[in-house]
Amino acid sequence: MVLLFIEKLEEYFGSVRVNAIKLPMRFVGVELPTELTSHYSSILSPSTIVSGLKVYARVHVRRVFNEEGDVVKEVNENIESPVIERDNIYVLDLTKIHLDYSIPIGYFLEVLLISLTVESGTKRYGMLVYPDEFRYSMPPNIPQKVSNLVTGYARVLRELGGMYEVVDLLSTVGLQDVSADLWEGLVRFYGGDYEGSIKFFRKVVEGLRNIVKEADAIEGSRKEHLYEYLSKAYSLISSFGEHAGTRGSLPEARLSRDIALSTSRYLAEYLKLKQGSQKQTPSTTQTP
Repeated sequence: MVLLFIEKLEEYFGSVRVNAIKLPMRFVGVELPTELTSHYSSILSPSTIVSGLKVYARVHVRRVFNEEGDVVKEVNENIESPVIERDNIYVLDLTKIHLDYSIPIGYFLEVLLISLTVESGTKRYGMLVYPDEFRYSMPPNIPQKVSNLVTGYARVLRELGGMYEVVDLLSTVGLQDVSADLWEGLVRFYGGDYEGSIKFFRKVVEGLRNIVKEADAIEGSRKEHLYEYLSKAYSLISSFGEHAGTRGSLPEARLSRDIALSTSRYLAEYLKLKQGSQKQTPSTTQTP
């Protein structure tokens, strides 16, 4: 499922290999929990880095806490970041987040780690971390206020983590915009913003409808029926909420969520299967 962890943002110095030459580099990030690196030692190991493989982590960066433990910023951004090995310590490179949001060194980040990806040349192999489990890790030196806030919100992130597989599947098959809308809808739903969640679930259904309309991979009458279903679902969800002059409460938001999730999962798995079969199909082109 996911790993929720809190860690201090630190500055690191390392090196990057360019044309067999090591060049110095500076980056800002957070250290990955030891339990994660131990559990996935086949991926997070010096031999992986030395062999030229690249490792990335897909994460959701949620909140920023200052040294006193106060929430000073809500980032709520999904990002795939490099994992860098430094003296047998594995660091998640969050330099972009650090710069984009002007987060000071020494502040604490709340990070939801969803999956790890190994890149070898043009091939990428991904895996969800801790399937069917929700774990969280907090170092002993964090302020008690941070611990209380994170623990109190863990239920929401646990629910989100259980559904993130669908979000990740959408990204895997190239539907990043739909993936981002689904994530935002889920965040708002579990945060109690039902009106806001309905708007994003409606965007998900609209995006899927456009995909079905344009996708050649969906065959026969299935394409017609899916398009018709998504059009009706879009009309239904559009009748919920303030934009339609009505109120979108929990029952409407839950129905909108379930429609968006179920159709997203089906289409992502269907397209992934089709993409896999196309890669395995040998070319019939003959050289004259």
